[in-house]
Amino acid sequence: MLHLQPKAKQKKLKLHPVFSSSLSPVLKGDSLKIEQILYNIIGNSLKFTDVGEIKIECKVLQNYVNRQQISISIIDTGIGMDEDFVNNIFKKFNQEDSSISRKYGGTGLGMAITKELIFLMDGKIEVTSKKNVGTTTTITLTLNKGNKELQEKATQEQQNISIEGLNILLVEDNELNQLVAEHTLKHFKCNITKAENGRIALQILSKKSFDIILMDIQMPELDGIEATKILRQELGIKTPIIALTANAFKTEIENCINVGMNDYITKPFVEENLVSIIYKHTKMKKKSSSDTFAMEETLYDLKSIQTLSRGDEIFIKKMLTIFIIQTEQAIPLIEKAFNEKNYIEIAKLIHKIKPSVEGVGIHSIKEEMKLLETKAKEQNGEIDELYALFEKIKHTLNMIIIQLKQEFT
Repeated sequence: MLHLQPKAKQKKLKLHPVFSSSLSPVLKGDSLKIEQILYNIIGNSLKFTDVGEIKIECKVLQNYVNRQQISISIIDTGIGMDEDFVNNIFKKFNQEDSSISRKYGGTGLGMAITKELIFLMDGKIEVTSKKNVGTTTTITLTLNKGNKELQEKATQEQQNISIEGLNILLVEDNELNQLVAEHTLKHFKCNITKAENGRIALQILSKKSFDIILMDIQMPELDGIEATKILRQELGIKTPIIALTANAFKTEIENCINVGMNDYITKPFVEENLVSIIYKHTKMKKKSSSDTFAMEETLYDLKSIQTLSRGDEIFIKKMLTIFIIQTEQAIPLIEKAFNEKNYIEIAKLIHKIKPSVEGVGIHSIKEEMKLLETKAKEQNGEIDELYALFEKIKHTLNMIIIQLKQEFT
């Protein structure tokens, strides 16, 4: 919210949050997704409001023992929309008419993507609006209550992966994505230089070196693929390059790797993933192979298996061995199903490995597995779009198999 205050001040708008006193002090959820959703909606309200205020109101709708259902409403006094436009706002990147587009610009991430992010968290979004009066956008989420002490401990553990002091070139033309990435990286004490397209990035790199480059794929003037070709083939720059992409389709990822990029991360970013991938391609490389694994982030949580084992280490090893074998067998079968465009088989195989993934405490891909199974079962979406979800699942599972083999075999 602090990053949006200067824009509100510039337009002489009042931007103020109101929180319910019954809101739990700690709630467990994907903080970065929620932050990006709010940046998008509040950013749009700031864009389309010239007079008045923008109110962010958080209420508790239901208070349970272990969770709360909350609503977050963004209420503005902007130009508003007519009913027909509101009914179609989630279908695609929309602008009500060209005169509005010329005066106010685009709508950031787009409401379709915003809705998809909220869907991933099992939430819902509603928009009500009246022309020349204003717009109210309400997000409803159910979040588990957290433990303040455990949160502080988790934060402390995350801080063990340090990217402090790295010099990072962020090549990104979207102002909102720039803001989110810069906000995260500054929190982790990195030095950020920004470039709005590939051509500006080349000019900067001709004068200065960096520890890592975060390169958007789709940009005006010179896109990320062409810029990387020049960096690798003409300038001979070997700095690690991470692709930033909103559409992690198989063909797009292959293009990135083929031109010399080292890795990719999908937008909107998950903070832990962004930090981990930067660490992997910078500071981790400076460690010896024995030290590297000790410093690598653990991607699983064996508390459930340990409780079930009642202290029997042999039982734990057997459970993990079964998990490794099943997963190593399942991954190529899922790849085969994708090659054959067999949606039913994809859903069946994901459903089959889900219990063991949950049993090993792999929480980071829970939402992606749920979404992939649902979309495959309903045959909803292009095969490349579903493969982008599987890419993250596969990458995480392969990393965990390596970690488990190192730890327990």
